[in-house]
Amino acid sequence: MQKTFLKFMVFELVERIARFRLLLNECANQLHESAPVLHQSLTEQARLLEDQFLSQKSVLNGLFSESGSGKPSALGCEALIETTYTRLSALSQIACRLKELTVVSETHLFLKDVLPLDLLKQAGEHSVFLRAEGCALSGLPGLPNVLIDSLSVLQKNNPLAWVSLSKAYSGFLLESASSLESLKLDLVKGHKKLAAGALDESTADALIQHAINLRLLGPAYYFQALSEAFLTQDAAFLRVIEPALFFGLNHQNFTHKNLVILHEACERSKPENGSPLEPLTEDTLAVVFRAVEKMIPAKYAFSEKNMQRAIQLQDRLSQGILLSSTALYPLAEVAENLAKNREKADFSIYEPLAMLTEYPHSPKEIVNAGWLHKMERGPVWLYAILNESRSEGFENVMELLNYQDQLLRKSIETSEIHRVLVCGQ
Repeated sequence: MQKTFLKFMVFELVERIARFRLLLNECANQLHESAPVLHQSLTEQARLLEDQFLSQKSVLNGLFSESGSGKPSALGCEALIETTYTRLSALSQIACRLKELTVVSETHLFLKDVLPLDLLKQAGEHSVFLRAEGCALSGLPGLPNVLIDSLSVLQKNNPLAWVSLSKAYSGFLLESASSLESLKLDLVKGHKKLAAGALDESTADALIQHAINLRLLGPAYYFQALSEAFLTQDAAFLRVIEPALFFGLNHQNFTHKNLVILHEACERSKPENGSPLEPLTEDTLAVVFRAVEKMIPAKYAFSEKNMQRAIQLQDRLSQGILLSSTALYPLAEVAENLAKNREKADFSIYEPLAMLTEYPHSPKEIVNAGWLHKMERGPVWLYAILNESRSEGFENVMELLNYQDQLLRKSIETSEIHRVLVCGQ
């Protein structure tokens, strides 16, 4: 598997391990009182998980070596990722049974932006429940007029993971829209005529739903979906859906170097003898995304303008600045206006002050900025972790994640307050 791709995915695994420790810290008081032995056991297991991961430092540092083919290092990383993630998923099954774990309030503010009331009128209410890491949505009772999405218990405080919470809506849309159902049948029927393996209905379902989510959420959804697919070893996603989503990104004019880097690295990482499925043609994909555009009006879609705002916002995370709003004009232009006009007889201070007015950013823009920042810095953070002591490496990443989670959540909350003050609703 290609080194560039593995760097992103290894850091994703490091983040999940660190989030397990953060969850235990959050529940520490409750566990000390109700189950001190369980708390001690889970804490020890977390340390063992970290030790197991860092015991392979030499293999992991091979990802940053320019010499050799890198194949032994890549194979070692793949095996380490698989075994570590399997163990982490098992531990999270215990953690998700802890009482008093709830979804944070900012999650609903994010969903309000992604799935506004007009979109949900036909579907009904939306609810979120916490599940174990890596577990699929299954065994839930069907409730009339209620959409239910699952969120990994490890990710409950992480706004970047909330982009997965539009899946129930996309599933409802596929079931209720006859045009999308016809499109799915056409995809399955058309692909069966090809020499490649047939596209089954479940993969066609997934493709259309992913396309809907991409329309709603933009590149952030691509990053999150690819991370989940790799960790859960979803071969159909990597073979068929990832190229389709990258086509959709270009179709919607989303351009960023990390999108290209990750896609090309993913393309070079696909096994030669894997799934018989082959990517769909560009003509077919164009039909899919045009159909999705008709279903999701432009006012609800993540647009090219939203993308440009997200790109401008990403540097604020490393600076510790809220992403909730931006001034209409740069300070340099305000200063220039003030210097140019202050000596005039009819000068009014209200004009330059009006230029300082700020507009709120949407939660979708904030979360996309967070993902762009993470994809930019993730390999750098991974290198730092691998070249520090065991305690320092994971303690630092825990501090980083906790800080960024809080900054992103506070930005979402503040942007909602700003929006209400400006719009009055």
